Amino acid sequence: MTQGDAGRPRGPGATAAHGLLALAAAAVALVYANRVFLDLPFYAGAESAHLVQALYGKTLAARADLLPQTRDLGDTLFGLIVRTLTYGTQNLLPWLRILSACAYFGGLALVLASVRPSLERSAAVGALLLALAYPYYRFAAAALPEGWYVGLLGLAVFATARLYGARPIAHAALAGALVGAMTLLKPQGLAIGAAFLLLALIDLLLGRRDLRIFLGRTAMFAAAFLASVNLLQLAAGQAASEPFSFYLGHRYDALLAGAITPHGWIAGGRALAAMAAASVMLAAVPALTGLLRVEMRWRWHRGRGRFFLASHEATFLLVLFSFAATLGLTALLATGESADPSRIWGRQFEALVPMLWLAAAPFIGEFDRAGGRWWRLAMGAAPVVGLAVLAACLLGGVAPRAWDAAALSAFALDHPVAAGLAALAVVAAGAATAFGRRPVQTIWLAAFAALAVLSTVLDVGWERSNAASRRALADELAGAAVIVEQRPGGVAVISPDPIQARMIYWRLRARPITILAAPDAARLGEIDTVVAAGSQAPGAEWRVAFRGRQLTVFTRQTGVAVSARALVAGGGGLQSEPGSG
Repeated sequence: MTQGDAGRPRGPGATAAHGLLALAAAAVALVYANRVFLDLPFYAGAESAHLVQALYGKTLAARADLLPQTRDLGDTLFGLIVRTLTYGTQNLLPWLRILSACAYFGGLALVLASVRPSLERSAAVGALLLALAYPYYRFAAAALPEGWYVGLLGLAVFATARLYGARPIAHAALAGALVGAMTLLKPQGLAIGAAFLLLALIDLLLGRRDLRIFLGRTAMFAAAFLASVNLLQLAAGQAASEPFSFYLGHRYDALLAGAITPHGWIAGGRALAAMAAASVMLAAVPALTGLLRVEMRWRWHRGRGRFFLASHEATFLLVLFSFAATLGLTALLATGESADPSRIWGRQFEALVPMLWLAAAPFIGEFDRAGGRWWRLAMGAAPVVGLAVLAACLLGGVAPRAWDAAALSAFALDHPVAAGLAALAVVAAGAATAFGRRPVQTIWLAAFAALAVLSTVLDVGWERSNAASRRALADELAGAAVIVEQRPGGVAVISPDPIQARMIYWRLRARPITILAAPDAARLGEIDTVVAAGSQAPGAEWRVAFRGRQLTVFTRQTGVAVSARALVAGGGGLQSEPGSG
């Protein structure tokens, strides 16, 4: 395939449209720039859980009663990143967000570089703009593993493009190491491993038909994977007692034990239906086009010689299989979240939407040039079908929330105007694809820009609704930290909200040695200072040292029961030092 096959020359009008859409995407991105410098985690529940686990995991392992609802997230690599930045900077959160965003955009750039030899310059620019327009960067520029995960996945895709056919064993070794690293970032890392193995199996059955290469790939992949996860675990100072299976713990226990309840399976099924419908709506065009292109070339080679996957075909199939496996694994993990069956889990899979569009860009360019009316009709109909199924899921109770979805948050039914406009954007893109003559990539670039603007408007509204309480909590925690640093004895936190308790524990740098949902005189016997949500005193002997809108700091009037705070057993090093937050 030559570069001329990848797309048609774009005129000045298309170039101007690309420029305007790029400016719109940049304006949306600037909305999130201010979040980089926030003092507290923006996504309070998820970010505080990762930060507390990274910084104080050993302390909490020794005192499981301290934060009872905190569980091991298995994010060993993210913990290493957080602790490394803690040693290197006094501004942990801003640098963590900036570097995470860089990793995300670097991952997209690596996917584009994987297919760049098959694209004209104008088609490459259009594909890059489309990927940048997709509003997943709100999660990438956060204190979460998402951006780092996309960066590693982009590196794996790039390695596949360069090494898959030429050096299969070297590719398997690098792939195994990268999948091990991704598994210790997010539980969906195992889905990428399944995608690699499926790609090798497809190559065996339809292409090389060389069992030795397949077995060599599989053995090297498994060895590199196990070496990667164990070395990272050792680097984190957490030697694994079960080196072959420790990474399965905590995340998959219920699945492996068969302990999923009927309500859990229902929640997982609802999540899978919603995620699949959303994926068809957002990514059916690149998925179906790429599959059709690979199938047509394979069918042409039958009877004419052996079929070998081209580098950009292997790249596309890896991203597509990763997408499908991620949906399946996320649905299985959702079976353990039956308490919140309405989640759509967009944060777990939406990053793969722009990656799939990038990986399929050469095929879309080919069909755009000579695909025929039937292809455009099919590509226009598929997203509308996905939208219809997604609408049924939304009416059935699934709710895309601002903290749980990127572009999909524009379809939330509690904002009917925005949801209607988002649906109109998809229908218009489908109609323009089916009946128009504009390049498909340009049509969907406009659609993604519209979804980005709508979802950003809703996201900013959600942010503003919580801004006053977030600022107040940040100021009050700063005041509480000053008081706590001046007190010699034990510190307790009283908060019925586990997320708020976790935020206080993190901001006070693990100083509290007791965390309660309600006052308990027996457990406050050796406590000198109490940081409480609300204004109710824990007893008659406590006086108010500081009172804010959300927090009150109490100090004991008598020093009879006060004892110096001791380090919790099992801590040590960075994970229990006062300045490590």
